Amino acid sequence: MALFNGVHYALSSSIQAGRHKELSALLDLHGATSAPPHTHIIALAGSHIQGEYEGSLHVVSDMWVQRCVVLGKLQPERYYSPDPIMIFSGVVACATDLSQWDLEVLSAGITSLGGQWRTALTRDVTHLFALHKQSNKYQTAMYFAPYTGMSILTPHWFDDSVQLGCRISEIPYLWPDPEVLAW
Repeated sequence: MALFNGVHYALSSSIQAGRHKELSALLDLHGATSAPPHTHIIALAGSHIQGEYEGSLHVVSDMWVQRCVVLGKLQPERYYSPDPIMIFSGVVACATDLSQWDLEVLSAGITSLGGQWRTALTRDVTHLFALHKQSNKYQTAMYFAPYTGMSILTPHWFDDSVQLGCRISEIPYLWPDPEVLAW
């Protein structure tokens, strides 16, 4: 059975032409159709369209399509909201070698702002928080990151994103040499 079997999608007009074509190709390749009646509205993360489509339609960010394809199975729509308040929508996070207090803050913040939290490093994790390179989780994540698209970063990314109220660039926070630790 095709991955997106039964998915009837419409792409938001906020999606640029190149991305629109890419998403349509992925969806169509994996069994979705753009024919009505629509079951899913796909928008860019950070879009203000949630309230426009109430009822039985699933309004998801474009990240939902990507993660479904990478993982080979449909992901729960509720974790891929395009609502800009849900700054960690599409994030499935885990941490290694952090204090219990830090773990509680990270897990509560990630989940309350649209993401998911895992205690174990599972295949669906998109973000691993680490303060050093010595843990087994870190080593495993670095090995599989090229295949899964996982980001291994310092917890400072979470703090700074929450303080600014938006999901910021991960680049200065990425291991193996996070710039933020050199500041």
